[in-house]
Amino acid sequence: MKKHFILFILILAAVMISVFAAAETADQLPDWTVMFYMCGSDLESRHGYVTGNLEEISSCLTYDYIYHVEHRNESIEPLPVKTEVNVVIETGGSKEWHTSEKLVMDISSECLQRWCFHPYDSDETKDFSEYGFQLVGEEPLASMSDPETLTDFIRWTAENYPAKKYALVLWGHGGGSKTGILIDELFDGDVMYLDELHGALEAGGIHFETILFDACLMANLETACAIQDYANWMVASEEEVAGKGTAMWRWLQQLYCTPQWDGRRLGRWICESTLAKYAEEGDAHSQAVLTWSLIDLSHIGRLEKLFDRIFELLGKIYMTDMYKLSDYINRLTSGTEFGLGRNNMYDLAGIFFQPTISGTMDRTLYAEIMEAIGDVITYNVHGSARSGALGLSFCYAANFSAAELEIYARNCPSDHYLALLDAITSKWQAPDRVYENVDRLTEIRRMDEYIITVEKRINSRGIPGLIMHSGESVYADLYYLNEKTGHVVRMGSTSCSTNYLGDEDDQLIYTIDNLWQWPTIEDVHCEAVMVDMKYHGRALYNIPVRIGTDTSLLRCGYNEYSDEPYRIYGLWEGYDADNGVYNRNVIPLAQLTGQELSLLFPLEETVYSGNVLYEASEAMPIFRSLEMGTKQLPAGTYYIDYWAEDIFYRWRFVDRVEIHWDGETATLPEDINWSGTKRLLVPEG
Repeated sequence: MKKHFILFILILAAVMISVFAAAETADQLPDWTVMFYMCGSDLESRHGYVTGNLEEISSCLTYDYIYHVEHRNESIEPLPVKTEVNVVIETGGSKEWHTSEKLVMDISSECLQRWCFHPYDSDETKDFSEYGFQLVGEEPLASMSDPETLTDFIRWTAENYPAKKYALVLWGHGGGSKTGILIDELFDGDVMYLDELHGALEAGGIHFETILFDACLMANLETACAIQDYANWMVASEEEVAGKGTAMWRWLQQLYCTPQWDGRRLGRWICESTLAKYAEEGDAHSQAVLTWSLIDLSHIGRLEKLFDRIFELLGKIYMTDMYKLSDYINRLTSGTEFGLGRNNMYDLAGIFFQPTISGTMDRTLYAEIMEAIGDVITYNVHGSARSGALGLSFCYAANFSAAELEIYARNCPSDHYLALLDAITSKWQAPDRVYENVDRLTEIRRMDEYIITVEKRINSRGIPGLIMHSGESVYADLYYLNEKTGHVVRMGSTSCSTNYLGDEDDQLIYTIDNLWQWPTIEDVHCEAVMVDMKYHGRALYNIPVRIGTDTSLLRCGYNEYSDEPYRIYGLWEGYDADNGVYNRNVIPLAQLTGQELSLLFPLEETVYSGNVLYEASEAMPIFRSLEMGTKQLPAGTYYIDYWAEDIFYRWRFVDRVEIHWDGETATLPEDINWSGTKRLLVPEG
């Protein structure tokens, strides 16, 4: 018995020694290790944005160095030098790097590289070659969008640079939950889907204090659900992120100075400092559309379940009451939209912060959702053009193609949502796993009430339009017959407004508002495509232009309440159809002064093809600013293509109508009878 007792005491002592040793070791660890996973893509090869962010990092100093400089004239001893923050970087995914021009850092495109950054400290006797960016490892070239690449970086960093807290910065392109994150241009635009990100973090084996998405459109519920088990805090933007990204010097320098901060304090500072960065730079566009959020991932699980309950409810309403469902869908898509209409990202919080929705929902469910949203969104900032950005979005995927739905199904956290998408999309089926948990819904093609009915009529001003007997909205493409070239070119796309059919007829007809007054640049008509519908009198337009041999877009804002409603923010390289993401670069016109610009008009037969061809206007000089306004269209032959939208916001082509304009009066050819009722069947895709 005595032997057993002695053995027990020895074992207990060994355990206690081990525990105390582990505690002592933990106390000696740095406070933070920050992992920068930088997939450069064209953002670096064409614009050098990673280089710009690395320059910001290179300006950081340790607290000890700052303390020493501040007290250099005082007779005090410098603080003991301690490494309280590790900064480790992996680079890849870009055809060309520009760091060798501005930093002593020769990044290769032929392999993955790992770097450690050492800021200057207070000991001036040391060899300064030990500081700055040090290459600490190389790996064979692999896709930065491959989850195994990310996993390997996480594991390697945690093993070689252990710390009390970890942060992960995912830098690159983002496509929201419609696509994913990190576009690798060395591997045919390979993208990391959210389920792959989940797998990479799970295999990495590290619980992060903070994950920062320095990429577009990633402050969404689907992304938060994917990473909720592997981090405490998430920092991301609901909207596009400017090419220069977050205020990297500001927030990283602050972390060096206050390493005792937790993820909440760090995340809030990232949001605030980035807002300040673009305000100080005077970047009007980036400042106006900026959004950044701090998300508490510990509460995401509850919001995820409530999100699924919402779509369980919508599935039941879909089967019983089309008009009530239409009301719900209207509310779901009434929040601010991000990504300029292609990614279908809508502000989730904004939906439920509308008092009117409370009357359409079970009061208990509504209260639970409001409470969960409040717990999840800890902090957010936004610019003037995104006042409705309340911190967290979701993807409204009802109008996606079958191929797009195949990807979204990998990212979606709600089985009831996928079941509803399956029912209303004829050429896509939800994965079998969905129906292990939920019941199938009746296919929409077997439900006549979902067929749109429109009536073709002409208003009192001679403009042909549509009266909607079911459905939601009407859009139009305007085309012009250029008699000099014989080409039909598109003048633009816009939403249609409702006006009374006639002075004594109170029926509402959809037509192009102020049809014959069309946007101009420097008094020359342009092709203006509305890419962001008017919320509170605001809109965004893209105008195709050519500078030299490069085709780009002018990004333009509209505010009907302003004395000068149109404003050109700069030149934007647009949307990349190959990888489904937006370019983060908007170039101010001041940087292009002295060059010449031609306005472009796409040829009708190529508008919806993969290779658009254009007619060009005469070249005009680019000044520090260009004037945008409106003036009357010239007399001639025009064509309007009308598109109707069903309650799920899916477009259905109605008809084309030819219209002649003599400068004062609009008429239709004698052989055109724009009348009658048309039923629009459910689209195939």
